[in-house]
Parts: sequence; C-alpha cells; structure tokens
Amino acid sequence: MTPEERKAICAKGQATRKANREKREAEKQATLLRRDLLRREVAALEAKLFALRDIERMSVAGAALTGKTLLMHHEIVAAALPWKHATGIYFLLDGDDVVYVGQSRNVYSRISSHPVKNFNRYAFVPCAVEALDKLESLYIHLLRPKLNGRKPDGSPFAPLALDSLI
Repeated sequence: MTPEERKAICAKGQATRKANREKREAEKQATLLRRDLLRREVAALEAKLFALRDIERMSVAGAALTGKTLLMHHEIVAAALPWKHATGIYFLLDGDDVVYVGQSRNVYSRISSHPVKNFNRYAFVPCAVEALDKLESLYIHLLRPKLNGRKPDGSPFAPLALDSLI
C-alpha cells in the first residue's frame, strides 16, 4: 500500500471510531433523557396515588361524620353558581305559612338580619329595584302575613295602599 492509501484507511478508521463514539454518546443521552422522563412520570403517578388515598380517607371520614360522601373538587366547581346580589321580594315561612314579606336590594343579607322573627324557610322572587314597592305591596295585600303588622283599621301595613295598586 502506498502511504496515501494507509493514511486514507487510518483517517477512515478514525472517522468511523469518532462516529461510533458520537452515536454511543447520543444513545446514552437519549437513555438518560428517557430515564429522567420516566422518573418524572413515576413521581407524578405517586403524587396522584397519594392524593387519591387522601381523598379516600377524607371521604370515609366525611361519610362517618355526616352520612354523606364528600364532593370532589371538579363536582363543586361544576355545580357553582355565579355570585350576584339578589334584588327582590323575599318571603319568610314558618312551616307552610308565609309569616313575613319583605324587599331588599340584597336579599341574602336582609334575610340573615331577621333572627327574632320565627321562620324556618325562605323564598324570594327576583325583581327590578323600580318595582320593589309595588310587588311587595301586592304580596302583602294578597298574603296578609302575620309578622308584617297592621294599620289601626286592620289592613296590612304595606309600602303602597291597595287602592293605588289596582
């Protein structure tokens, strides 16, 4: 062989060894990357398992305390209603009797301010602010709830007289 051929063979061998080293290094890096991804996946699954076990313990405790199962986060979120101030006419009930009719721009807050009135349920009808007096008066005249009070002539006390409404 000529020196040039030997040099070419040697250069080819070096190039092959270098390519093989780079290939092995790339495979090693890919293996390390796969191992890292698998470790992260295992850690995520272990965290999920821990959370599920925690949920199971809480559900068992909730069932023992209340006789009911606890709602999951996604169930609570799905059932949530938007908060808004409810303006309208509210009714305080004692059993099946409407005992008081009132109006408020914030019904929930107003109902909670009636601790001295004897009631165990409530209902309300949403209504525009401009119609509160009229609608409340109509309900008071119609239902004659005992806790709304009476005028000296015995008619129910309401913001507007029945004659002005009809």
